[in-house]
Amino acid sequence: MRSLTSLTLHHSLLALAYSFVALSSAAAAEKETTQVYLSNGQLEYVGLLDAAANQRLFALYDALPIKPTVLSIRSPGGEVNTCMSLGSWVREHKLDVQVLEFCASSCANYVFPAGLHKIVSNFAVIGYHGGPGDPRHLAFDDNTQKIYDALSPTEQKAFMDDINKMSMANGLREAAYFQHLGVRPDLSSLGQNDEYEHFIKTNPDAAGWTYTLEDFALLGVRDITVINPPWKPGSALKHMAFVTLPVVKQAKPEQ
Repeated sequence: MRSLTSLTLHHSLLALAYSFVALSSAAAAEKETTQVYLSNGQLEYVGLLDAAANQRLFALYDALPIKPTVLSIRSPGGEVNTCMSLGSWVREHKLDVQVLEFCASSCANYVFPAGLHKIVSNFAVIGYHGGPGDPRHLAFDDNTQKIYDALSPTEQKAFMDDINKMSMANGLREAAYFQHLGVRPDLSSLGQNDEYEHFIKTNPDAAGWTYTLEDFALLGVRDITVINPPWKPGSALKHMAFVTLPVVKQAKPEQ
């Protein structure tokens, strides 16, 4: 039987490894309490996406006699299911999503495409670094890797078994979620495909990838308005570099 310490370590590592929070300095800057409030008739969501902040947002919206139509968000991401829940709420309430600075990781995966219309500044980053699909693409940071390496072989196997189970469950939910939104299932994971490996390798300092307006449309993410175009993602965020990946149009299945 594994000790309580081993079990606690195991589950803590699992949470660390599978949160899909953006691994950037922006994420570190957002570790303060997430802010949810109303400003100029818009809902504002600033910080990590978490269940408690979601509930505060929902309660704020319900209490307002005049319902806002725009959710303005600045976030490095959050836990997969929490973010899908927020995205589902956004779509259910037919809100527009505005990003003036950045929406990364699970924010980009699930909240941005949920907006009825999307508004971005000409330097806003919609940044991706993977989805909950194939756990072989999972990368640990240095501290998490050290903790994992310190586990016994049995604990490492149990950990990876949990990762596979969680990956499968989250992947199935993501597929259904993307189908509901009408976007391509590879929106969050395109850069993990082998054919894009050279883009990532030639930009080792990049936090992830993004897409052009035209390629967002190919992925099913449409109705994006750029404030004062052209759109140059990340031009005001020097500490966050994202590679722009080309998207190949999918062939229509034969009838």
